[in-house]
Amino acid sequence: MSEELEANKSYEMLESDDDVLLFDTGNTFTVEKIKKLIAEKCNKTLHLYVDAKEQGTALISGALGYLHINTEILINGKDINWSSAETGIDCQFLKIGSKGWQKGKLKIDVNRVFHSGEVNISLQFYPDEPLQVLSPLDEIRQSAEYKNL
Repeated sequence: MSEELEANKSYEMLESDDDVLLFDTGNTFTVEKIKKLIAEKCNKTLHLYVDAKEQGTALISGALGYLHINTEILINGKDINWSSAETGIDCQFLKIGSKGWQKGKLKIDVNRVFHSGEVNISLQFYPDEPLQVLSPLDEIRQSAEYKNL
């Protein structure tokens, strides 16, 4: 992992489909939509189809099924894993119910399982400023009634 992301070890797994990502290009996507686009691109790039009866799946999974390094080392290659750049992707994150956009970096990990055609996508958001954990009492302390005590 890059030093920049490693310095800020706090991150948030993006699992709520309705949360929103804004990229420097001006493109905005919900978490659900970006995951769908990544999965589609993954399948298109490999020319694979979820339907196991398609010839393409059998040919590619057969060719990549195992990687023989030598007679003793055999690597199971039935799954393919991709990760975005280790420095992360500049973006802003809007969590539903939050007060505004948060700047940071997005890290994407994709796992393509050949035998099932399943694509698993993990999105991690690393805020530029560490997440602040607020006490439940902070809101009360800021209220007018509390300040008048």
